[in-house]
Amino acid sequence: MNHRISHEGIITNINDDNVQIKILSKSGCVSCNIKSACNMSEMQEKIISIPRPKDKDLSIGQEVVISMGLGQANKAVIFAYVIPVIILISMIFILNIYKIDEGINALISVGTLIPYYFILFLFRNKIKRKFEYEIH
Repeated sequence: MNHRISHEGIITNINDDNVQIKILSKSGCVSCNIKSACNMSEMQEKIISIPRPKDKDLSIGQEVVISMGLGQANKAVIFAYVIPVIILISMIFILNIYKIDEGINALISVGTLIPYYFILFLFRNKIKRKFEYEIH
């Protein structure tokens, strides 16, 4: 698991096709020794649904490690953060060239993200197949 992103989790539900795993997402502050001094600590539970592996005997409550390839994780970051930021900044610059009022510029620029996220929503099943978790 050298070039993989992994998280520990607990199986919360199993059905014929999917396994739901609860993971505890931790920010960098969780491991900080002085986190109580700045109130920045953050922990959040997330439920991830992944296809059920046929070759593994899984049970509810079982502790597992799920992992994803680093390349897949980088691709997810590009879809979730990089492309939207590029769209947003591009629209701000384009609308500034046309001397659009700053408030309207901001609204239009943020509004251009709606079609992007709608397209991601439409192709979610196709995109989901490109991101595969493994249960260990």
